[in-house]
Amino acid sequence: MATTNPLENLQVEASCSVCLEYLKDPVIIECGHNFCRDCITRWWEDLNRDFPCPVCRKTSRHRSLKPNRQLGNMVEIAKQLQVTNKRKVRDENLCKKHNEVLGLFCKEDQEAVCLVCEISLEHRSHTVVSVDDASQEYKEKMQKCLEPLEQKLQKIAYCKSQEEKKPGELKRKIEDRRQLIISEFEELHLFLAAEQEILMRRLEEEEKEILQKLKENVAKLSEQRAILNSLITEIEEKCLQSGIEMLKDVKSTLERFEELQAQEPRLVSIELEKNFCNFPRQYFVLRKILKKLTGVLNQGDLILDPETAHPNLVLSEDRKSVKFVEQRLRDLPDSPKRFTIYPCVLATEGFTSGRHYWEVEVGEKTHWALGVCNDSVSRQGEITSVPETGYWRVRLLNGDKYAATTTPFTPLNVVIKPKRVGIFLDYEAGKLSFYNVTNRSHIYTFNDTFTEKLWPFFYPGIRAGRKNASPLIIRPPTDWE
Repeated sequence: MATTNPLENLQVEASCSVCLEYLKDPVIIECGHNFCRDCITRWWEDLNRDFPCPVCRKTSRHRSLKPNRQLGNMVEIAKQLQVTNKRKVRDENLCKKHNEVLGLFCKEDQEAVCLVCEISLEHRSHTVVSVDDASQEYKEKMQKCLEPLEQKLQKIAYCKSQEEKKPGELKRKIEDRRQLIISEFEELHLFLAAEQEILMRRLEEEEKEILQKLKENVAKLSEQRAILNSLITEIEEKCLQSGIEMLKDVKSTLERFEELQAQEPRLVSIELEKNFCNFPRQYFVLRKILKKLTGVLNQGDLILDPETAHPNLVLSEDRKSVKFVEQRLRDLPDSPKRFTIYPCVLATEGFTSGRHYWEVEVGEKTHWALGVCNDSVSRQGEITSVPETGYWRVRLLNGDKYAATTTPFTPLNVVIKPKRVGIFLDYEAGKLSFYNVTNRSHIYTFNDTFTEKLWPFFYPGIRAGRKNASPLIIRPPTDWE
């Protein structure tokens, strides 16, 4: 069996197969094996032909012995390495302090010592035994360690086996949950479809009912008009009569006048019932469920950071609103966070993950911008507020020009002017969405990859007389239900 020790391998290769000693004056024969010159010569001493190899038994016709000087050099190296190794082993077994053999073992210090160490102050009061006794004692202790280690190994193997089974089990659970979700949402779709059908049928019935009322009222009004025309003709004719002829049945004529005078024409209302103006209640229940599923965080719990506010901006005491003033605020502390050119302000909280939603009241303002910006944006100079420079915003200009500040700007068709704007950030998905809270409609969504902390951004716009004097106000999120 081949040894794993390189030095022992080298010693084997450097030994003669005949004398089993290191090769002396090594020679190589025709089959490729090496021997001491004297050993192979003695092996072939009585032979005149067919010289066999002592190792492989292959014979050669001639006595061919070629010196192998390179192997001879290797033999010398192997001898030197053996001497060095013996010296090393011997040195390792000697006490470094006293150069004596380490034949004893100190139990307190858990180390091998020599006879001189045993009587020294360092070990005099310690329990010292022979290396052989200590070796046997610790061998027994270590053998006792094997059983719990093997039990631990078996436990780890069991846990590993269980963990390796779990991906399959997880896959089955995921598939079951997937099918459950599909099934549940199919039921929701069916429910909403049925609810829609019911509402559409009711709406159709209400339309027919109103149309019937309109038809009946038109007929009634036509009848009233005919009666009135008849009475007018009758009165006009009586007015042309005189004496007894005019007074004939005058009481009846006046009574019919009074009766018709008391009758007011009525119009049929075409206002629809409230149920047909809004979505069914179940819709808002579903919205609440979806809201929980999407895990919206930090809803509206934002305040403004005065350290970032431009000198022309004034924050409310609760730091929930900001407005522009003509007179710059003085004695503001210098801060690298403060915007110095563009009159805007950031929130005190930034986001590096998760989903977040907040709402801002814009009221009747004619100029504003809302959104988020990167932590690294320039705050001390001119700003180009586009995604490429770290700004994602929607703005209003001159009261009716809405735009997403992309490159170039994207004009937005906002039919109903928002009094309040909702902003939803999904950091991991790279989405920033804006909503018109006033009529619950979507305004615009940025799709990008966010790599920095994002700060909620507020620009109240400069004052234009009294038209844009009102502040931007952070409001609690709307309860859609």
